[in-house]
Amino acid sequence: MILIAIAIFVFISYINDRHYYRIDFTATGKYSLTAKTKKILKNLDQPVFITSLLVKKQDYRFYGQVIDILEEYKYQSDKVTVTLLDPLTDRTKITELAERLKMDLEQLQINSIIFTCGDKSKHVQQSEVIEREFPFKFKGEEIFTSAILSVTRDKQTTVYFTKGHGERDYADFERAGLGKLASAIKRANYNVLPLDLLQQKRVPENCDILFIAGPTKSFSTQETNYIRDYVGTSARLINDKGELKDGKLLVMLEPAIGVNKSPGLSALLGEYGIVVRDDAVVYNKVNMPLFGMQTVVEVYISDKKYLDHEITADIKKLTSVFYGSSVISIAPLSDTMAFAAKGIIQAPDQSWGETEIVGKKRPKYDEDSDICSPIILAAASELREAKPDPTAPPHATQAFADIGKKGPRVVVFGDTDFAANAFSDNPGNQDLVLNAISWLARREKELGISAKAPDVRRAIVRPGQLAAIFWLSIAGLPSIGIIIGGYVWWRRRR
Repeated sequence: MILIAIAIFVFISYINDRHYYRIDFTATGKYSLTAKTKKILKNLDQPVFITSLLVKKQDYRFYGQVIDILEEYKYQSDKVTVTLLDPLTDRTKITELAERLKMDLEQLQINSIIFTCGDKSKHVQQSEVIEREFPFKFKGEEIFTSAILSVTRDKQTTVYFTKGHGERDYADFERAGLGKLASAIKRANYNVLPLDLLQQKRVPENCDILFIAGPTKSFSTQETNYIRDYVGTSARLINDKGELKDGKLLVMLEPAIGVNKSPGLSALLGEYGIVVRDDAVVYNKVNMPLFGMQTVVEVYISDKKYLDHEITADIKKLTSVFYGSSVISIAPLSDTMAFAAKGIIQAPDQSWGETEIVGKKRPKYDEDSDICSPIILAAASELREAKPDPTAPPHATQAFADIGKKGPRVVVFGDTDFAANAFSDNPGNQDLVLNAISWLARREKELGISAKAPDVRRAIVRPGQLAAIFWLSIAGLPSIGIIIGGYVWWRRRR
């Protein structure tokens, strides 16, 4: 019997060694990586070495989490190698590491994690992984994935934010600013810079994505021509070198009401098949407990309201919230159009575009003047597929074969507030923008849901769910007592 037990133990150990699986049973996925990170690891084409110089005794609460998530990176890709060194006892190995990285020993800081790939290295300090203010967020995955992208990418993608037209400031961390979004963009290994078009008189050559975030003043004709020349239009697809232009444009709009003026981008965006109505605001009807049907500017997006597109494919289970969006629609295709646009987000069926806002206390749909559903809140545009027909218009000739892998791209959102600091914590808001940027940059392997701090849980209650909670608490629970009491009374009478 003892020999049989030993044989069974050896067999099970052999199977376990050859077929190793990790299963995360936590509700928040605390011990597993997001699909976005797994996709990045799957597409690694060169080895990445991760070396931990953490001291176990310091911040012991998080030490286990750091080591466990590093092991998960190793588990997900055979290109990742993890080495754990103790700075207090492994001095010889640390000296060898410093020589390999061509650094002085003093430059290797205790309580850091070093990511290396080829001749590139990235040092992550423990303070970056753990927020020491309540609620003590652990940000291991987003920081570590950012470090891997930093050492594996040949060139850092540059995003220019325009300024001078009342745009939101990417360095502003107040409620209306875009500081949190810019930080997330930087963590994804993008370089973020400002751009004054009137001063520069062109879009810089190193611009990979031009970001126009919530302009409230008009762009001049000269400035829009600079943008046309950078992105490329149906009439200007070829640059001076005879090559297909490859500009990328991301626009977030604001309704032109009150002090906000129209940015004057309608004609420009129309050339990419995207029609904008910044003179209208999207309103939504929701059934609120005790108050009945109410009109609100909050538009909740989830499930089928994320239309089929690469940008939204992986985030349909998340909820995004738009606040006072402009109206967007898709222009019908014509033979002279090089670009084809497609809606990526649609407002709920009970929404409409209100065109008479000033002087109205309670907006109400008017079929004679307002814009009826379906309402598009965001759209993406790119070059149409090439056709072998020699009689086709210039944009569709064989000169642009394999067009789906190159050429300009444009994404337009009807709202800016949804990306602001005040609302960036809504589960889908920030991921929506980051996915749009990844799609524009043709970094499709990075599309998906970004890593979230697992110890912060936020409940987003939709109007329908709120109504269900109301009726269950007001009518459901008392009804149980009434039914039980009635049954007891009936039994006693018998």
